[in-house]
Amino acid sequence: MRLSRSHPRPSLLNTTSTLLLLVVYITCVWSGFAVVLPVPPEPADASNRYVFYLHGSIVTGSDGRPVSKEFGPYEFRSILKQFADDGFVVISEIRTNDQNPDAYAKRVANWISRMKKEGVPSDHISVIGASFGGVIAANVCALLDDPNINYVILAGLFESEPERDLILHGRVLSIYDEADTHKIVPDFYFHRSSLSASRSIITKTGLGHGLIYNVNAAWYGPTLNWINNLSGK
Repeated sequence: MRLSRSHPRPSLLNTTSTLLLLVVYITCVWSGFAVVLPVPPEPADASNRYVFYLHGSIVTGSDGRPVSKEFGPYEFRSILKQFADDGFVVISEIRTNDQNPDAYAKRVANWISRMKKEGVPSDHISVIGASFGGVIAANVCALLDDPNINYVILAGLFESEPERDLILHGRVLSIYDEADTHKIVPDFYFHRSSLSASRSIITKTGLGHGLIYNVNAAWYGPTLNWINNLSGK
C-alpha cells in the first residue's frame, strides 16, 4: 500500500510494521508453524536453522510466479514453503532489481554477521542461490570467511561472470543439469578457492535451466542433505 503525501507519521508505521513482523515470527515459532520472512528476525534465535534463498532473475520485480516461455512457471513460493515445512526459518524476498549483485550480497552478509553475533552457529546458516541468485550467493560466500556456513549454488557459477575471480569460503555445493545451455564451471571456482567442503552434482533430468523452477527431487534432496551436513565432503 502506498502512503499518501499527507500521511503524518511514516516512521511510526515502519516501527509498527517491524513489531508486527516480530510478533508474527514469535507466534509462528512457538506454534510450530512454517516460517518465511523477508528479513532475518532481530534478534535471531540461536536454536533455529536458517535458509537464505536467493531466487533467479526471472522472479525479480515479479508477482512471485513469473512464467518462462521455455521452462514454465517459477514456483518461488512453493520452494520457500518446502524449506519452511522441513523446519528451516526461511529468509527471502523478491528483489526489485538485479543491477548490483555486490550490494545485495553485502546486505545478506551483514545480516549473517549480525546473526552470528547474536549467537546463531555458523552451521545453522545456509545460503541457497539459483541462477542469478547464485551470483549473489557466490559474492556472499567470498565476503564471509567462515568455513562452516553452507552454500548451495543451483545452475550458477557461470564461466562468463565476473565472480569467476572470487575466492569462495565455507561448504559449497553446486548442482546443475547436464542439459543446461549456460556454461557452468564449478570446478574452476573450487580449485582456486579456500573451501572446507565442496561437491558438484550434475543432474540428468533433461530440464536444463528449468531444473531450478520448482521443487525437484534431483536438486532438493542433495541440497537438504548438504545443509543438514549429512553428505560430508
